[in-house]
Amino acid sequence: MKKLFVVTVLVALAVLSSAAAFAGTYAMEKAGIQFTLPDSWQPADSRLGTMFVSPKGDMVAFFGEVDGEEGLDGAFAVVDEIVAEAMTDVEYEDAKETEINGIPAVTIDGAGKSDGEDAFVSVGVLNGKGDFLGLMVFFGEADAPENNEADVQALLGSLQAVK
Repeated sequence: MKKLFVVTVLVALAVLSSAAAFAGTYAMEKAGIQFTLPDSWQPADSRLGTMFVSPKGDMVAFFGEVDGEEGLDGAFAVVDEIVAEAMTDVEYEDAKETEINGIPAVTIDGAGKSDGEDAFVSVGVLNGKGDFLGLMVFFGEADAPENNEADVQALLGSLQAVK
């Protein structure tokens, strides 16, 4: 399964972050959404936006923002490309409308294979300010959501609209 992350890093990274540690609070400025992650998650820039790798290396999280429908379609094309490099046989569930800390959102979960092992992908689209949307993408080993549950719950709990 480690190929998932090696390939992801090779395909998705544009420039590695030069900082060894990070403050932990990030913003999708145009979408008006901010969040925090523990400093044990390693940050880097990617084609989609900001990317983080879990401490155990079993999960990758991407955060970005897009402008309107055209931007969303483009972002999903990048997501599909990145996921296709790391996963095969991906099947998505139906989209679910929800709300995260007062932010309207749509989530889509899926499962597939990576190096013959079970893997997951989860996409969240957050209704940001104006025409901008926040985008969250998580993928990794099938048991990664359980292994990183406390961190993911803290992240989701930290999401907030910024005015």
